[in-house]
Amino acid sequence: MQPSILISEAALYLQPTDRHHLSDYLQWIWHNYFADIPRVNEVTIDYCYPWKGRLGLIRLSVDATMTFIGINTLLQLPQVPDHVLITTIAHELVHYIHGFGSPLPRLYKHPHANKVVDRELEQRELGAYLHSCNEWIDNYWYSFYDMQRAAGWAGIQGTSSFSPRGSK
Repeated sequence: MQPSILISEAALYLQPTDRHHLSDYLQWIWHNYFADIPRVNEVTIDYCYPWKGRLGLIRLSVDATMTFIGINTLLQLPQVPDHVLITTIAHELVHYIHGFGSPLPRLYKHPHANKVVDRELEQRELGAYLHSCNEWIDNYWYSFYDMQRAAGWAGIQGTSSFSPRGSK
């Protein structure tokens, strides 16, 4: 019956809860907030380095067939509110639709000119996430980062192979 198909399709787009499956977050955010934007190449996402001053990045392969979104590995920890992870992924998707890290036409000379990313997030009904994220970052990020570094990045999956600069 058709109703069961509709229910299962809707279930695919419930907000994810497992931070280790970033592709589920990417799919959910794209479906709910960026559905009007076509994927013109393969887009992958994974955790990266525990940067102090960066939550995410986006890169386009040389042949433009693949976009990679890298998320600060500290965002997998439960102490970081979900809205920080969601906002970070959405922020990188805004870069994608603006032509940074994607084959889409570049809309601006600079990726953050005149707060274009924040304005886009607001227009896509992600403003509450953005404001909560900014507040948490302003109040807690640097002390949280310092505690995680001092603890030797304990509890972070996939970090045994990296040794952040400056750590002992």
